[in-house]
Amino acid sequence: MLLSSCREKKEEVFNNTIAVKIVNAQEKFLDNELSSFGTISYKLKNDITALVEGTIYSFPVKDGQYIKSGSVIARLRNFQLEIQKSQCLSSIEAAKASYDLTSAQYNESVLAVESKLLSIEKSELTIKQKEVEFKSKQKTFEKQKSLYEIGGVTDYNIEQLELELGSLETELKILRKEQEISCLGFRKEDLIFNGIVPSEDDETFHKQIVELNTRTAKAQVASAKAQLDSAEQQLKSVELLLEQLTIKSPVSGIVGQKYYENGEYVNENEKILTLIDTSSVDAVIYIQEKDIVNFSIGTQVNIEIPSLNKNVKSTISEISPIADSQSGNFSVKASIGNSDNLIKPGMFVKCRFQKNEPEQFPCIPNTAIIQGTDNSAKVICVIKNYAVIKNITIKEQKNGYVWISDGIEKNEIIVNNPSPFIREGQLVEIIK
Repeated sequence: MLLSSCREKKEEVFNNTIAVKIVNAQEKFLDNELSSFGTISYKLKNDITALVEGTIYSFPVKDGQYIKSGSVIARLRNFQLEIQKSQCLSSIEAAKASYDLTSAQYNESVLAVESKLLSIEKSELTIKQKEVEFKSKQKTFEKQKSLYEIGGVTDYNIEQLELELGSLETELKILRKEQEISCLGFRKEDLIFNGIVPSEDDETFHKQIVELNTRTAKAQVASAKAQLDSAEQQLKSVELLLEQLTIKSPVSGIVGQKYYENGEYVNENEKILTLIDTSSVDAVIYIQEKDIVNFSIGTQVNIEIPSLNKNVKSTISEISPIADSQSGNFSVKASIGNSDNLIKPGMFVKCRFQKNEPEQFPCIPNTAIIQGTDNSAKVICVIKNYAVIKNITIKEQKNGYVWISDGIEKNEIIVNNPSPFIREGQLVEIIK
């Protein structure tokens, strides 16, 4: 039998309902804290050098040993300097003897000048005495000559008186010439010739004469004194070099590396040891390019040193101006006090930075996102019981949650753990 109907056929409607669990997008504060890692690095490294060449005969320090400032690090020996010291001591003795000799000669010169001055004064007195005698004899001669003219005195007597008078006159001339010779160098004109203005005071004039006539001896004393000073200065220089053979630490720190051992010869200005100052160290932390813009010098940082079970607070003291060419990260330094020297360079550290003040963003569990990347993802919203797919921009992901900066609003209903079979526009049934 053939049956037929003229009833209109109704259009089929896709009406498969799927059960889903939901979460509400709640605004939560995003604690903009960045976690990173790094290592401990020393701040200051001192390369200690030998200022004087020599052979090491004592080098008691060891790698990793803590050295206090002023401690003896090494002792060297230089036989040439020891020989030079002996030679300097001999030179000082010779120079001292020469100085003593010239000083004595100078004193003798002063006494000789004083003696000559007295001799000149004596000569002047002798001349005056002879002048008196000559005048007296001259008067006697004149009287006898008057008597001779009247026949009271014989020719012999007159002749004898003439001889005596002539002898006194000749003796007086000789004394005056001798005085002139003795006064050479002791006259006012001698002072003027040598650039000395003669004093009118007798005592000062006397000193000027002594100074003029002892110049050579005084110069010899000055020369001997200069030689003695030079020898003593050479000895001080050699002793200073010998002191440098005992090398002391200029700062406190840990021995990083020794470059020589006992018995080895060290050249001048050669590095023998590297000392690391660990009284204060740096935590060197590495931050990605996208995060470095949130930090500046002075930003607080919490540092954890797991090996010491220690936590310290510090601030950023230095930010590298250039990113690492391989990793693209920037290095950041934070200073840490280390007075007890427990923190060692190379130790691993964990760090937490506070980027800025916390902000509120819509937040959902990370189980609610699909096709997620670091910066974007998709979620399925429930709008009037229908599934609607939305693109979102991720601000931060941590601790199982996602903070969303764009794409959804507060209190929007989001499908949690969405089924891979759910389709946009599909009717959904919310279950608890």
